[in-house]
Amino acid sequence: MTPNRREIIKGAALTTTGMVLGAMSPLKSQEAAAEKQTKQTSDRPQPSTSRLLAGKVALVTGAARGIGRAIAIDFARNGANVALLDIADPTGGMPISGYRLANESELDEAVAAVRALGVKALKLKVDVRNHDAMKKAAALTVRELGGLDIAVANAGIAIWTTIEGSNEQQWRDTIDVNINGVFNTIQAVIPHMKARNGGRIITLSSIGGRQGVVGNGAYGTTKWAVIGLTKSAAIELGPSNITVNAIAPGPVNTPMYRSQGQLRSGGLKSFEEQDKVVGAMLPIKVKPALDPQDIADTATFLASDHARFISGDVIDVALGYNTIYTA
Repeated sequence: MTPNRREIIKGAALTTTGMVLGAMSPLKSQEAAAEKQTKQTSDRPQPSTSRLLAGKVALVTGAARGIGRAIAIDFARNGANVALLDIADPTGGMPISGYRLANESELDEAVAAVRALGVKALKLKVDVRNHDAMKKAAALTVRELGGLDIAVANAGIAIWTTIEGSNEQQWRDTIDVNINGVFNTIQAVIPHMKARNGGRIITLSSIGGRQGVVGNGAYGTTKWAVIGLTKSAAIELGPSNITVNAIAPGPVNTPMYRSQGQLRSGGLKSFEEQDKVVGAMLPIKVKPALDPQDIADTATFLASDHARFISGDVIDVALGYNTIYTA
């Protein structure tokens, strides 16, 4: 059945985050179940592979949970040593509401999950907004893990508000994490990748970076900017054999997507309603939302030699939602 206009508007707001505070008790149990599910899907046993990243060293930001955690674990499963970087602070000193950022115990759990796969793991409690700290983190990765071949700029936040209703601080914080944090990550790793005669940089955009966003304009703006930065970096770094690509996820079972903030932004009351509204717009009906592992699969491909001639691209992993784009 074709969704009505109200459902489309809700869906546009709902499907913009690729990635929990609040006192709405009926939703807390749902959020707890969602967090457990996202952790289980990234930790679940995977088919044996040819260890596509054996001998490589990767740095992943926002690695404590959700998509970042799944990518770090999949890289490790494929033989890479991994530096897991996260702010590991539920608010990060920002006006975060409707969900929370990862905490330090979650970062510790992610590091342990990587080490359990028989590779080296480095814990980095760092704020991607801090330019100097990111440079030090990249240098420490090289010193402790022996080099730097792959970087995933995944860390990001959402502050759900309309453009009219947002304040300056909300706008600046979203820009600072989602754009400046990606820039800081890319700039920090470039000299180390050049020293290795090449590398792979992967950024995380969103389907919200491919279309307008309702009720989350700052987030959508930043995800468009990530695509522009990705393409510019791909042009500049191509001669150094460094590829730069973006992944644009659709709805993903992460604490950000399965949160009170995300529901409120679309005027929804439950995750069941969320699935019904969003699912109606997805051509692939296997499930109403992706798992973090689904994004990790694409990241591992882009980090491998299989993608050595792909650069400046944006890969939509969105259950076909991207079919609505006009170009």
